[in-house]
Amino acid sequence: MLLTAPQLKKLIAKGEISITHFNEKHLKGVGYTFTLDTRVKTLKKKKFLDSREDPEFVEGEVGEKGYEMKPGDFAVFYTKEKVTLNGKYACLLSTRATIAQMGLDTCQGSILCEPDTDNQFALEITNRGPLPIKLFAGTKIVKGIFIKL
Repeated sequence: MLLTAPQLKKLIAKGEISITHFNEKHLKGVGYTFTLDTRVKTLKKKKFLDSREDPEFVEGEVGEKGYEMKPGDFAVFYTKEKVTLNGKYACLLSTRATIAQMGLDTCQGSILCEPDTDNQFALEITNRGPLPIKLFAGTKIVKGIFIKL
């Protein structure tokens, strides 16, 4: 069962679901809009990646002037919000339409946030559009659709 905004608000008030940096204005019909944090990781430059090994990353920050992604660029960003779900709930992530229309794919990896999650969401983002895009901390980036199991 998908949770409506009023149901989600009640569950947050009861402590069954927690969203740090919760902003009631980000509640939408059947979901919640998450924003970008300042943390970003890029793949360490190598000749090639070996699928038998975990990739190595270089940590960075989204500064005041933003983080520019050229066409084809890939980076891992995080949501500002940390979500805690108990075993009764899960969350599906979806790129916001305005972000997708720029050419950004924000959910290249898993879109499912498992029950018992207690973390910020990692967003594997690729610029698939024809133009460079500047991303800023605080940008509304993905929506979460919460599900009661």
